[in-house]
Amino acid sequence: MKLNAWQKRAMLKMVEPPLWLAYLGYRLLSLDLFRDHRLPKAGDEALDSAIKKILVVRLDTIGDVLLSEPAIAALRQRFPRARIDLVVNGRGQEVLSGNPNIDSFVLYEAPWHAAWRGKRVDRRRAFLEFWRVVRRLRHEHYDLAFELRGDFRDIVFTAATGARIKEGSGWRGGSLLLHYDVPFDKAEHRVDFARRIVAAAGAMAESTPPKIHITDDERTSAHQKLPKAAYLIAFHLGAGFPNKCLPIEKFAQVANGLCDRAKSAERQIVVIGGPEDRGLVEDFKRKVFAEPLDLVGKLSIKETAAVLERCQLFIGNDSGPMHLAAAVGTPVVAFFGPSEPQHYRPYGVEQRLLEVDLPCRPCDHVHCVHEENICMSSISAEDILAAAEELLSLKRTAADRAISSVISVTLESNL
Repeated sequence: MKLNAWQKRAMLKMVEPPLWLAYLGYRLLSLDLFRDHRLPKAGDEALDSAIKKILVVRLDTIGDVLLSEPAIAALRQRFPRARIDLVVNGRGQEVLSGNPNIDSFVLYEAPWHAAWRGKRVDRRRAFLEFWRVVRRLRHEHYDLAFELRGDFRDIVFTAATGARIKEGSGWRGGSLLLHYDVPFDKAEHRVDFARRIVAAAGAMAESTPPKIHITDDERTSAHQKLPKAAYLIAFHLGAGFPNKCLPIEKFAQVANGLCDRAKSAERQIVVIGGPEDRGLVEDFKRKVFAEPLDLVGKLSIKETAAVLERCQLFIGNDSGPMHLAAAVGTPVVAFFGPSEPQHYRPYGVEQRLLEVDLPCRPCDHVHCVHEENICMSSISAEDILAAAEELLSLKRTAADRAISSVISVTLESNL
């Protein structure tokens, strides 16, 4: 049974008090209440030297994992001699593989995130896997653990690891399971939110965009699949939830308009995405006049980033590839419906964001109160085309790529 946002909050309020009492009992019996939980401060060499192992918990999607990269870089700068381990799922590992600030990855497919996205979960197997991973982490005796999402379930997982100091933000529940609870800022981007969590431990750093480390082999493999067209325009048709997706008809109208406005040899539409997007791309190909380059399901995550690096523009939904495009400096035209642009917009890159002003936004991504997903279907192809042409007209020099210009186009609803 799927629960709406109100039901989830009500269940959380019932679950949290007994869970906290149980955790308090554990801390008493294990003598954790009497351990030193002070955060190290700049210049305190004694406390700094006590931080030998750091755990970062980031159990969600590739876009969210990538947005945590600046916070992890700040931790490495603050604790250069500590070991930093990252708990992620397989795709999260792929997006941050090769990052010099991470010593090792611990793989864990969190069943609560899988269930939220509609996947079937074997509860018995999920329970056994939870304790297998937790037992492994407890044996490491981490000095510091950071939960960077602000998710009650992920905080419970972090508390179960037994790290000496646990830090995060319990704004959606779970604050009583943390030693340090960082307040939530409604207007803050998730990059800055994660960086502010680690800043409480002295990991201060300048505001920098997330980075993805592409190897020469990955770049060469990706570029071999691309034509010599002057303008490559990337389209991503999918998203983590169906109601975050612009209708395929709108994508096709935009692609046709972009190719109509230039000589066919000058612009090439490149469609990227995972195997789960295959149905969308086949529908898209039936509706466009010029044959797009179909790379859906044919690239790794970092090969996708290398392709986006060569593109003049990215057009797509609020999704992981949108953040990949931003990480390699490619301008973005993106559409926002259920989610909040102020939290999840592309970070540090030229962008045009299109959204419709509705009283029901933002929502919980799963339950739409309308028969039609009007927050996405009401965005017009004409407005998207105008935004795309504006970005394509900008010079793409190295200096231009370093400038972040954010223009959000908010459309009025007829409701």
